[in-house]
Amino acid sequence: MTAIKHALQRDIFTPNDERLLGIVNVCKAGKKKKNCFLCATVTTERPVQVKVVKVKKSDKGDFYKRQMAWELRDLTEVDAKDANKENPEFDLHFEKVYKWVASSTAEKNSFISCIWKLNQRYLRKKVEFVNVSSQLLEESVPSGESQSVTGADEDTLDDYQELNAREEQDIESMMEVCEYAISNAEAFAEKLSSELQVLDGANIQSIMASEKQVNILMQLLDEALAEVDTIEGKLSSYEEMLQSVKEQMDHISQSNRLIQLSSTNNVHLLEEIEFLVNYMDLSKGHIRALQEGDLSSPKGIEACINASEALLHCMNVALRPGHDRLLAVKQQQLLFAELRDAFARRLTNHLNNVFVHQGHDQSSSLSQHSMELMLPKHSPLHRDLLRYAKLMEWLKNTQREKYEGLMGTYVDYMTRLYEREIKDFFEVAKIKMTGTSKEGKKFGEVSVLLMVSDHSKLCLTCGTM
Repeated sequence: MTAIKHALQRDIFTPNDERLLGIVNVCKAGKKKKNCFLCATVTTERPVQVKVVKVKKSDKGDFYKRQMAWELRDLTEVDAKDANKENPEFDLHFEKVYKWVASSTAEKNSFISCIWKLNQRYLRKKVEFVNVSSQLLEESVPSGESQSVTGADEDTLDDYQELNAREEQDIESMMEVCEYAISNAEAFAEKLSSELQVLDGANIQSIMASEKQVNILMQLLDEALAEVDTIEGKLSSYEEMLQSVKEQMDHISQSNRLIQLSSTNNVHLLEEIEFLVNYMDLSKGHIRALQEGDLSSPKGIEACINASEALLHCMNVALRPGHDRLLAVKQQQLLFAELRDAFARRLTNHLNNVFVHQGHDQSSSLSQHSMELMLPKHSPLHRDLLRYAKLMEWLKNTQREKYEGLMGTYVDYMTRLYEREIKDFFEVAKIKMTGTSKEGKKFGEVSVLLMVSDHSKLCLTCGTM
């Protein structure tokens, strides 16, 4: 595991300025085949970010790659399943619950302890540790010196073996040969012991003489320890303050994003409003012309033409998606439809009256042209109707039924007018030709036929000739 941890730190986390603090070999619950590693990491730059990273071995090569990462601040609960029995299963609750099975209970406990320490040091948020032994939730790791010492003694006892008979004989013979040297060694040892006693006495006297300095040194050490405690307390308070500042900066960043989003939405909304105001707003003058404009005077007709064209432009504007669901747009479209229908009725009624008046027109009767024996011309009537050409085109594009009905009315009254004029023409011609010579009569008939054929070019719709 140490080699894997070193490889992950070198290949994955060092390039990202991260430090690997805890690792556990896991697989998903119910899926024993695909193993991966959960790594607890911190960034080496401020502000510190604590993450849980899922690392998986690549299928195409002998290297590892990051697969998923979670922020530790998003962790809400750690469930170790059982605090009293060895159980490699545990759950991590992020936005959803992730169920894992560790390769061993020891790795699981070490990883949970690392998560607890990182939370206490960097986040200090309320994370629920469920079914976790209280020994794992301690800041310091319990030392195992007594166990290591006991284990060392047991190993020493296991290595001890008794001497056999041959080894005892060899040692005795060696002692006999070196007996003089041994006696001298005993004397040397006695001399060393006496000198050591003298040195011990001197050391004791020196220590007693330097008792004051020792007391001063101990006092300085106590003061240094107190100062260290003070500095540690200040550092802890600074870390808490920095954590609070970090949280406030996160809130400010979130607020700035919301403000920017709101500003962008306001700009888009203003653009949509300007579009609707520019293309779906009909001036009060146009509305007044459509409702009350004088269709008899040239100025009134021109105002009605401009107003009708503006109304048609507003009604035919291409709306953007969603505009048709706005209440103001629906009301404006309803207003345009009402104005269109009301103006179409008013225009139809007025033109009906004009056609009726022209159909009964007697200003250019045949009696006034009795000397010339010619059909009266209707150029003044035609010039009067030309003023309404654009309005008739507008009516044709907006109210097809009213336009066709109006055309029928025009044809009906004009047919009656031409029939009456032609009848009068033949009556006058008959009177003038009575009592003339046979040649004059034939000449008169030919002239009448020519004049009638010229006049028929204007009244093909009458169907009388």
